[in-house]
Amino acid sequence: MFERKKYKAFAKEQLKNRWLIPVLITLFIAVIENILQATINNEYLNINLWKEFFNGNYEVFGSESQSGLSFVFSIISFLVGAIFSYASIRVYLKMSRSPEPITFGDFFEGFNGWGKAILLNLWQLLWVCLWSLLFIIPGIIKAIAYSQMVYIMNEYENVSASKAMKISMTITKGYKGELFVMSLSFLGWILLSILTLGILNLWITPYTEMSFTNAYHAMMKDALETGKIKIEDLN
Repeated sequence: MFERKKYKAFAKEQLKNRWLIPVLITLFIAVIENILQATINNEYLNINLWKEFFNGNYEVFGSESQSGLSFVFSIISFLVGAIFSYASIRVYLKMSRSPEPITFGDFFEGFNGWGKAILLNLWQLLWVCLWSLLFIIPGIIKAIAYSQMVYIMNEYENVSASKAMKISMTITKGYKGELFVMSLSFLGWILLSILTLGILNLWITPYTEMSFTNAYHAMMKDALETGKIKIEDLN
């Protein structure tokens, strides 16, 4: 049974007196990702400055070079986003297991899994894109089915990306609609955040992530208890 309200209510309790670190992590990620996005949009790729540096040699940095730089920064943005997502989920998993205080160091500790983070995101992106070729709806359904991979690979370090994908599809079976509705339940908060120029998102993101972490635990527990997943599958 999927108890959306319970997961969200529990998230508030788990975050009580522990908001600071999740908010700082959200702010840190937002600043870095906005800098990268601004770079991709050429706000910092000022070609005229480079032309002056090269004494007016306009051939060095033409429009093709500028597009190439934007592409490189797009790749960097994807890789950084993958690592940040992996590291932040590690923090929420730790918060879900214990009421003990957390530190910003817990977030940085997640960077040690940068290779796994990039691999799982590339593997996930590949299959979502392939399913999206059949129209957007199958892509969305599969994205939800694969959504638990980051939790699984954080919690069970010996599980590969391909195996995590299979496990994720198993534990979300019968719950994909519930997960989608749960995503929509935060829409009001997101719209309200827009009115605060995104400032409110510093608190909405931890609340959302903590709620979905609780949902993951519930789905994994159900899968283990019903025999859909065996403990040896996670080793």
